[in-house]
Amino acid sequence: MIFVISSYMTVEPSHSLTERLLTLAPERSRGVLVAAYETFLQFGVRRASMQDIAKQAGISRAALYLHYRNKTDIFRALMAHYFTASSGLVAEALEEGGSATEALRRAFAVQTGEAAAVMMASPHAEELLSLKQSVARDIIAEGTQSLARVYGAWLRKGVAEGWISKVGAGTDPEATAQAMLAALDGLKHAGLPPAGHVAARDRLAELFGRALTP
Repeated sequence: MIFVISSYMTVEPSHSLTERLLTLAPERSRGVLVAAYETFLQFGVRRASMQDIAKQAGISRAALYLHYRNKTDIFRALMAHYFTASSGLVAEALEEGGSATEALRRAFAVQTGEAAAVMMASPHAEELLSLKQSVARDIIAEGTQSLARVYGAWLRKGVAEGWISKVGAGTDPEATAQAMLAALDGLKHAGLPPAGHVAARDRLAELFGRALTP
């Protein structure tokens, strides 16, 4: 079965960040967050109104204000749930085994595949990327640290078990993980089409995978 997350694309439910967001978000706000996600992709955050989001969610504008004060609050909530969802999915992907390259390819795909493809397909991609830094910088920093801890734990385990190079992982595996995440994040700003982004993401996984293999 295909799980439809927006008018821009469909994804398999087993690797859906949006499906995971639906599971992790408080039940009372799940519909609002998904409606806001759809609305922001369609209109952009600046053009979208609270009325647009309420209409998409099937609730009144007054009811929407019971959940969130404004669009900034909603956008920040979406970012927070994105990082919570992606951290869990990345941990699962890394634990599936295989070579370092295979594990990183899976992890990078679940971390950025759906989200990046949907965002880049939106005509408001540039605005959404800009707003992430201007209104959710603290959430991004905290979320990135959480992801670095996940990758760092995987690197430490690999070094201890001998399938990750101690030299490749470095003396501080979390710092190595931060470098990987920075490189991965940079792809979103490269102006690549969705297919090009996937190819570049897989090449990045291969480069890091080779460097980490004893």
